[in-house]
Amino acid sequence: MLWKKPSGMRYTEMCQYIDENVPKILTPGANSAVEDTIYNYLWLLVKALAIKKHMFQNFSDYDGYAFYAATRLFFALRKNQWNTGKVIKGKEIRPIKSCLNYTKTLLYPMKIEYQQESYREVIDEEFVSKKFDAFSLKESLKANAMQAQGIHYTYVDSIKNLFNNCNMILDRILDRLPFNKDSIDYKRIKISILLNCINSLKVKNKLGLNTQTIILWKLPKSMSDYIKVLIQEFYTELKTEIMENFKELEIDDRLLEKIVSYKEGTDYNYED
Repeated sequence: MLWKKPSGMRYTEMCQYIDENVPKILTPGANSAVEDTIYNYLWLLVKALAIKKHMFQNFSDYDGYAFYAATRLFFALRKNQWNTGKVIKGKEIRPIKSCLNYTKTLLYPMKIEYQQESYREVIDEEFVSKKFDAFSLKESLKANAMQAQGIHYTYVDSIKNLFNNCNMILDRILDRLPFNKDSIDYKRIKISILLNCINSLKVKNKLGLNTQTIILWKLPKSMSDYIKVLIQEFYTELKTEIMENFKELEIDDRLLEKIVSYKEGTDYNYED
């Protein structure tokens, strides 16, 4: 992945390359090198245009927006190749002749979509975090009772298995990236996320995002906010999985409350 425009290359040359080579991406995976180059040039083009138009107040938003927009444009160009000449909903699909003009037309609509999606992700993350905190408090109050009933160890084994498989959860998050799993960029992003998780566990003893310090593994500093979003998505997915696991093993609340409130010398009605 090129994070900066190649020296001596103009953006118009990038656009010319895209326009000339779009027919080669008609079949996914047939020309992976061309696909990667087109996507990369779209990313650089979108970021440059967005910065030029001062589309965001925070400079850190440009990378995330560039990923979102480049992905949308890439698949739109491929879909246009598939449908050119066809009549869909009474309208003949015409070829996109200029990726530059097409990008400029969609620049602001994509900004609105990107902001709406980012807002939904923040709301979802906050909701899951609050739900997880309430869940953690509730479960801690039940812990002694569960341990007394011999269920504590089942929970522990369940969580151990979950964390042993957290690599699969992270891969599900990273499947949305435009990078192949074997690519250097994919591996660097994944390592960056895992390093932040390890650091959080060491410093806070919990999976909480430290917005002040984002660890980047061989990635440009401008990627900090994008990595932050991916970490939040990973935490949200992981917390949801933990709550689901506990739900499957959960004892009836009425029984737990009786166990917790039991006083020595009190007889249980086991048929309740």
